[in-house]
Amino acid sequence: MAGQLPKRKIRYAIDPDTGDERKPFEWQTAFHRSPARFKGFSGPVGSGKSRALCSEALKLAYLNRGRTGVIGAPTYPMLRDSTRASFLEILEENRIPYRLHKSENSIYLPEARSTILFRALDSFERIRGTNLSWFGVDELTYCKPQSWLRLEARLRDPKATHLCGFGSWTPKGFDWVYDRFIGPDRKPGYEAFRARQNPTLGDYYQRLQESYDPRFFQQEAEGEYLNVFSGQVYYPFNRKDHLRQIEYSPAHPIWWALDFNVNPMCSVIGQTYGGIIRVLDELVLSNSNTLAACEEFLARTAHMLAARKVPEVPEDWLEQQGVGYPLDPPAPLNVYVYGDPAGTQRKTSSSRTDWQIVREFFGRYTDKFKVQLRVPEAHPLVKDRVNCVNAMLLNYAGEKRMYLDSKCRELAKDFEQLAWKADPNGNPLSELNKSDPMRSHLSDALGYMIVREFPMKRKAGERSGPPLV
Repeated sequence: MAGQLPKRKIRYAIDPDTGDERKPFEWQTAFHRSPARFKGFSGPVGSGKSRALCSEALKLAYLNRGRTGVIGAPTYPMLRDSTRASFLEILEENRIPYRLHKSENSIYLPEARSTILFRALDSFERIRGTNLSWFGVDELTYCKPQSWLRLEARLRDPKATHLCGFGSWTPKGFDWVYDRFIGPDRKPGYEAFRARQNPTLGDYYQRLQESYDPRFFQQEAEGEYLNVFSGQVYYPFNRKDHLRQIEYSPAHPIWWALDFNVNPMCSVIGQTYGGIIRVLDELVLSNSNTLAACEEFLARTAHMLAARKVPEVPEDWLEQQGVGYPLDPPAPLNVYVYGDPAGTQRKTSSSRTDWQIVREFFGRYTDKFKVQLRVPEAHPLVKDRVNCVNAMLLNYAGEKRMYLDSKCRELAKDFEQLAWKADPNGNPLSELNKSDPMRSHLSDALGYMIVREFPMKRKAGERSGPPLV
């Protein structure tokens, strides 16, 4: 890729500070030079996968002059915001003329007389149309194998000079991509190249150590292949490290996190300060409802309400005012409420939604509680929620930032017993095994709070942080 293309010298990447050309990394060069019909680029976040994918696409668009190729991504938002944006960035950096057809989601390159189609692959049934001379797929591990197979079947343009299908991805365990490109039984004609961490990103990977648990860091930031979705879900937890006697601190607000299950109805109460989560209590109510959970919350926080400070007034001043002079009431207790976003539609009792019941309950106790609801509009991904919880139990830097009071017995059981689900063949899935009706609800509730207040720093795609080469 770093050499001459037909009638065009392409600069691989531009240093944002100096404007000088950046040469590809050795793993990018090896990927581009590979003559394999099907090839892949695997590596950690920030290792230049999107740059390699888009540069390979541009090279093939020039080599296959006058022909059509496809660039795909798992979803349309990722295609639009990350993959296509990366490709347009390369065109702009090199002042390559192009015509973007938004209605057709395609780009035409006049110099090469080539057309590039951009397609979301979340519905592989729609992958039909003209024969292709090449195709490339971004974040391949988040695509279904049928999408790749459909594209592979379209790779048959008789006028193409260099047929090629390629993809880039961050490892996601020993999945179909690993089997096809890397494993001991990889398919004939397939070759994969593994990238290393990008040395130009400064302390980027060091900062990720705080947000990622050890396994997730090894997968995302070191590009290792691990069974992240096998065995114990909350594997960093152990009673010796994370259970202790925890005292309520009147100097800080409390939070309440809910999971609107009916049997059991579960929630947790805690405090967060100094970057440390302290789970003070758990509420587990059999065959219950949201209003009963609210009443139980009121009972469990009675000692916290009693600890509120009454305004300090000198005794001699009181005597001057006479017996029975009314004092100002103590300030309300600050409460942050988190929980299941489905509660905006779901009804566990009556005709009101769960969150309507919560709001109405606290509306009757404005003298006791000052409440702020922090409920997302949509569910976070299960894997993201789990990774955030694990990172608080133990991050890659070796820090423990969450502790449970010893009376939180069911939450401790959740952490110890909850496992990942497997398919009928025993292959791990990124779904929680909820065969035990008692498990997952408390950890789900806690996870809603953690993913809201301690999210993973990385956003979708590779375009967070400094410009990548």
